[in-house]
Amino acid sequence: MKKEILDRTESFVREYLSGVESGHNWWHIHRVRNTAIYIHAREQQGDAFTIEMAALLHDIGDYKVKNDRKKVDLKVFLDGLKLETEQIDIIINIIDHISFRAGFGPDYEHFAELDIVQDADRLDAIGAIGIARAFNYGGSKGNEIYDPEQEPRNYKSADEYTRSDSSTINHFYEKLLRLKDLMNTQTGRALAESRHRFMEDYLEQFYREWNTG
Repeated sequence: MKKEILDRTESFVREYLSGVESGHNWWHIHRVRNTAIYIHAREQQGDAFTIEMAALLHDIGDYKVKNDRKKVDLKVFLDGLKLETEQIDIIINIIDHISFRAGFGPDYEHFAELDIVQDADRLDAIGAIGIARAFNYGGSKGNEIYDPEQEPRNYKSADEYTRSDSSTINHFYEKLLRLKDLMNTQTGRALAESRHRFMEDYLEQFYREWNTG
C-alpha cells in the first residue's frame, strides 16, 4: 500500500515539475529523496514513509517553480491518497517550514521528519551541485554572476529575500555559506562539511580568476 502511494506521488511530482528550471526539477526531488532516506537510515529517527512523502512533495507550489500548471491543493491530493489526517498534517507542516525563507517567520517546532527532509534539501543547495543550481537559477532570473560593486544583502523578511535580484556570488554569502551551521542532524552536519569547504575553495578560485590581469 505504501509503495503504491509513493509511486502515485512520484508520478504526480514528475508531471508537475515537467519542463521547469533544472535546479528545481524532478532530479532535484530525486536527490533530496535519496539523501533523506540516507539520513534517516543513519539517524534512525522519524517515520520513513512520512519523510519520503515530504521529500517528494516539498517543492509543489514553491514560488521558485515556474510552470503553467494551476495551483495545486496539496491537502486535496493527499486526501485522495486516503492518508490519515494526522499524517497529512505532518507532511504539510514539513513542506510549510522546510525552506530557508521560513527562518524569517515565527519560530516553529522542529521534529525528526522535518529535520531530516530539511537537511536533505539544504544539502542539495551546497557543494558542487549547489553551485551548479545557484548559477542555473540565477541565470534563469537574469541575475548577474557577480557585481563587485554590489554588497551581499542582509534580508529582514521573507518577502525581501524572495524579491531579491542579488548576484549569484552574493547568494553564497546571503544563504549558501550559512547552511552548514543550520543542519539539524549529526549526519547532515557531517555531509555538509566537505560540501561547504568545496564552496569556499570555489570562491577563492573565482576571485583569483576575476582579479587576474
